[in-house]
Amino acid sequence: MVFGLSSCSEKQDSTVISKDFSGEQWGRFDYLEADFNVVKAPMTADLVMELEVSDVFPNIYPYHEDDDGTFVVTLSINAPDGSQRSREFTFRLKDRDGNFKSEKTEGYYHFELPLINGMSFSEKGEYHFKVENKYSKDPLYGVKSLRIIKI
Repeated sequence: MVFGLSSCSEKQDSTVISKDFSGEQWGRFDYLEADFNVVKAPMTADLVMELEVSDVFPNIYPYHEDDDGTFVVTLSINAPDGSQRSREFTFRLKDRDGNFKSEKTEGYYHFELPLINGMSFSEKGEYHFKVENKYSKDPLYGVKSLRIIKI
């Protein structure tokens, strides 16, 4: 009886986008896209980006040492009603001295980057998410994985 009741309840997945990058490279025009099905609405949730990068971020060439460790993406969201919102996010992954602002674990720096606090999902249905890499050179090196989750 308990199994029957729990299998009928609607459960909301928390992963919006998940990508592991082949060769730790993210091409400038390799957009990350996913549909996120909202099964209970209205609701609000915080969106967080989990990012793993290696020492070569953002570039494998020697001049990257002068880079300030800025990570820039654009997040676009299309709602089921056809409305769209888009916003550019800039995160500094390194401090002024060029050191990553995260501890290195198993060869990678792990970041939890806040995107949207209290995002409103006003109706049920498919929300289309798109993430664009805004790094000016192609490709962006040292990116192992990127996930957007709702909490």
